[in-house]
Amino acid sequence: MSVRSPLTLAHLSLSLVVVLLPFYWWKYDFGGLVVVYTSPFQVSIYFLGTLLKISYLISAALEALRLYLVVSISRDIYLVVRKGRAVKNWAVLSMSVQYLVYPAIIYFVVERISSAYGINISYSFLEIGREVVHMSVAGASMVSAFTYSPSPAYWFALAVGVLSIPAYLENKRGKKQS
Repeated sequence: MSVRSPLTLAHLSLSLVVVLLPFYWWKYDFGGLVVVYTSPFQVSIYFLGTLLKISYLISAALEALRLYLVVSISRDIYLVVRKGRAVKNWAVLSMSVQYLVYPAIIYFVVERISSAYGINISYSFLEIGREVVHMSVAGASMVSAFTYSPSPAYWFALAVGVLSIPAYLENKRGKKQS
């Protein structure tokens, strides 16, 4: 049996691996005060070194997403292998690209909250890496470091997500040749 869309099959198989991997994708560290480990399927939020119980509730909901994607991607693999259908699956790409947007969201939220409550916070926009943050309120000041760091699991997920683009083009070419 030959597969009409080998790139699509590879993409879907690797997407299934990404969904099943139990690793965190990113770590957000706000001066050790709040540390967040996150992926689309689990989250751990630490406040002053203590894991917040809300992490369990959020992770349970995210595990439901993982289960849904396992079923959905498995179905797509079946359709490619058994039925020879062209399948588009953008789930891993959309999830991994969203993580590149989160530091921008955090930056704008911090800016808005700080101005709304009269807190003077100054730091440069940071996508990946470490940035020193200066805060002052009512004469008291604090210097802290914000760190945003992706894990190797994130880079793997992003690479698999980007693979969906050539897989889509393969399917598009296959339809024109039919």
